[in-house]
Amino acid sequence: MGKLSDKLEKVSRGTYNAAFGHTHLLSEKEPAAILFGAPPVTNVIGFDNTTFFSWFYSAGGSDLYDEMWAESNLNIQGFILQTSGPRAFGWFRKPFSSLDELKGKRIRDSFDFTNEIHKEIGLSVVPMKAADVLPELEKKKLDGASWCCPASDLMLGLHGSVNNYYLQGISKNILNADLYLNKDVYEKLNLQQRKAIELAAAASIIRHSSALIYENGKALKELLEDHNVILNNTPREYFEEYKKEATEFLSEKARVNDFFAKVWQSQKDFAIVGHPYWSELQAPSKGLYD
Repeated sequence: MGKLSDKLEKVSRGTYNAAFGHTHLLSEKEPAAILFGAPPVTNVIGFDNTTFFSWFYSAGGSDLYDEMWAESNLNIQGFILQTSGPRAFGWFRKPFSSLDELKGKRIRDSFDFTNEIHKEIGLSVVPMKAADVLPELEKKKLDGASWCCPASDLMLGLHGSVNNYYLQGISKNILNADLYLNKDVYEKLNLQQRKAIELAAAASIIRHSSALIYENGKALKELLEDHNVILNNTPREYFEEYKKEATEFLSEKARVNDFFAKVWQSQKDFAIVGHPYWSELQAPSKGLYD
């Protein structure tokens, strides 16, 4: 997390004109960064990529995003460039059908807030860099590993060490990546140049998320057909427990941070209006694919 903070401080000071990164990793400095970079699914909000950007572009989210940089005392103009998700639950040495079967097992995960939530539901999470994952799996020091999604997982080669794949996950239902510009540099641009960046960022979101469906679909097909990977269903109780703990996790942050509470309330207000409508539309769509 510190590395992104250092990078953004350099952009803010003008050492760098621009940088790229995942905003949720700023959450130690600014807790509300989670809600813009990787908003957790809770009992009250279940953002997917579509509903998140409906909130962001149409219900005040982008204004709050701009306000976040001022709250963080960073001289930055940010733009969300990419969105992905949901992240797979992960790869496991042995199949399981309940959370109880995972207790005491060592599972690799990211260096971020999701570890706190996973630990609360009884998972033994080991934050680990990409380069260390395969050696630890091969030495059988890990019982499972969560990385990303089929395309990235295939590229990393996790299927060579374990073959039980749990595709359905919730810990990163959305993961955004952003462009950070020094605000002084940005404000020197003319109106046409600023608008070009804004429109290019919006187009980048669509292109990136659209490509991921096809690329991950191809990768999943290859994993199942060419590498003897076994696709399992993630136990339903995992999603329920995760949402419950994520709700408490965010509620605590809202209790102690006014700006976090402001952003989360805006998202909850959107959910009251947007989620019922979008949820009703998804039932027939799922039937088409099934």
